[in-house]
Amino acid sequence: MNMKSSSLQKAFAVILLFSISLITVPTKTQNAEAATLEEVNGKIDQVSKNLEAKRGEATSLQNQIDIIDGQVAQLQLQMEATQIEIETTTQKIKEVEVELKKQQAVLNEHLRVIYEESNTSPMEQIASSNSFADFADKSEYLQVMQGEIKTAMEKIKKLKNELDQKKKSLDEMKKSQILQKQGMDQQKALKDSLLAKANSDAAGLQNQLDDLYAQKAALSVQFGEGISRGSSGYPFGNPPPRNIIDTPDPWGYLIGECTSYVAWKRAAAGRPVPRAAGNAGQWAGMANGGPTPGAVAVFPYIGGYGHVAIVEAVYGNGTILISEYNWIPYSFSTRVINPYNYGTVYIN
Repeated sequence: MNMKSSSLQKAFAVILLFSISLITVPTKTQNAEAATLEEVNGKIDQVSKNLEAKRGEATSLQNQIDIIDGQVAQLQLQMEATQIEIETTTQKIKEVEVELKKQQAVLNEHLRVIYEESNTSPMEQIASSNSFADFADKSEYLQVMQGEIKTAMEKIKKLKNELDQKKKSLDEMKKSQILQKQGMDQQKALKDSLLAKANSDAAGLQNQLDDLYAQKAALSVQFGEGISRGSSGYPFGNPPPRNIIDTPDPWGYLIGECTSYVAWKRAAAGRPVPRAAGNAGQWAGMANGGPTPGAVAVFPYIGGYGHVAIVEAVYGNGTILISEYNWIPYSFSTRVINPYNYGTVYIN
């Protein structure tokens, strides 16, 4: 073997060793980092569940408050109507009392005339009359008028009693409405307090979640995984508006989650879409091949739900470029990863 051949062999050996070093077998440090990453993702899943529950609690409380507000508004209208009816009834009572006094005065005048007539002898009454018939008509008139006035007064007294009873009933209704409103106000104050606490708890959980995602990003950097943001074409936004996040998409997944992005990406490429296949980790059961561009990369051991992404490129050193959603919260990103760190399987 000449010196030139020996040099070539040595150079080839160095290149071979360098190539092997770029491939695949995870180091102890990488395994430790993977375990830490799995732990962080587990915490993310748990905090996300707690945050979802707390937001659901806040939404439920807000709905209850809205119902109470509606009931209070309706009750307020009833109270205003009751007050108007009380004022109307009070005015009617005053008018009836005035009429009763008038009728009382008329009756008193007739009684006075009758009294004076009763103190005049029949002969004097006849003498003062133009005729006996006139005397008879006058006596009959006084008696009829007395009877009519008494009847009118009885009707007025009956009406006054009815109005008094109505006012009493309305006063009691108003007291009941006031108590009812006080009860509603107390309920609303309690719900407002609970809602404020639920929103405060949710804000605290969101801060925890943000911290955990920051930890995950830092661990990705430790893996040598530079996370890049960008535009994906995902039709629901990057990130999607808050009011549609985690609502159903056309493929049976939740908008803003990794599964929704992958389903859309596959559909847009005209490739088979796993529909309503559950959490990302459950997709591992559909694994049917190796890493190829356009395949679904399934990470079944990321947290409690797993994770999925789209393989964008496969490199000779064993690493792959993936695109994904919700590695950064509800957002698009790309990473170059060593799939062996995650126990990745693929759906072609």
